[in-house]
Amino acid sequence: MTKWTLWGAISLAGYLLSHAAFASTITVEGTGKVEIPAEWAILSVSTRHIDDTASDAQHAVDELIADLLNSLQNLPVAEDTVAAGQLRIQPQYRWNPRQETQEFVGYEATRTLSFKLTDLTALGEALQLLSETGADSIHSTRFGSSQTDTARSRALRKAYAAAQADAEALATAAGLKLGAPQSISTSANNQPPPRPNFAQERMSMSAEAAPRYEPGQLLISASVSVLFATHD
Repeated sequence: MTKWTLWGAISLAGYLLSHAAFASTITVEGTGKVEIPAEWAILSVSTRHIDDTASDAQHAVDELIADLLNSLQNLPVAEDTVAAGQLRIQPQYRWNPRQETQEFVGYEATRTLSFKLTDLTALGEALQLLSETGADSIHSTRFGSSQTDTARSRALRKAYAAAQADAEALATAAGLKLGAPQSISTSANNQPPPRPNFAQERMSMSAEAAPRYEPGQLLISASVSVLFATHD
């Protein structure tokens, strides 16, 4: 009789462990998005010059960068964000098809200038001024906002609510009741920075009036993955 009771206890314990190991769960994902206005922009421009010697090429781009730095005094720029230290010098060649050889052209010096524009109403004026002052290339503009962290928290709440709604729908469809979340993970959905859109018809950079830009909204997105327990 004692032996039978022992085996019964072991069988019951095995059933409970097996039931716990295979407890039903639902895994869902949710995404939340929040739009906020852009407040500032990071601009990056470069200038280049080709000359017979590396020193002459560097001297020329140094003068161009000096002119560009002087032009920033007329713009709403955060002074501690101005960076103009990147310099690259490399020899340039061109192919001579008749002689089937490379011909030395000169040394090309390139310098990059970047800064933070704190007032977006001056974006069109800034781009025009940089172009007229000697910038050869104006790179992609990156926008930002002081509200990014707050917006991400809102996006996470939206993402969790979306995941929970899906889990409840699935549980109901399966004839189950939704339990507490067992695990939650999140990851940022990096959105490409918005590019400025002309608020009026495209104008030449040499036109008397600077083109006006409207950068639009920044899209902050977040996603979550949630594992919910379910029960009958």
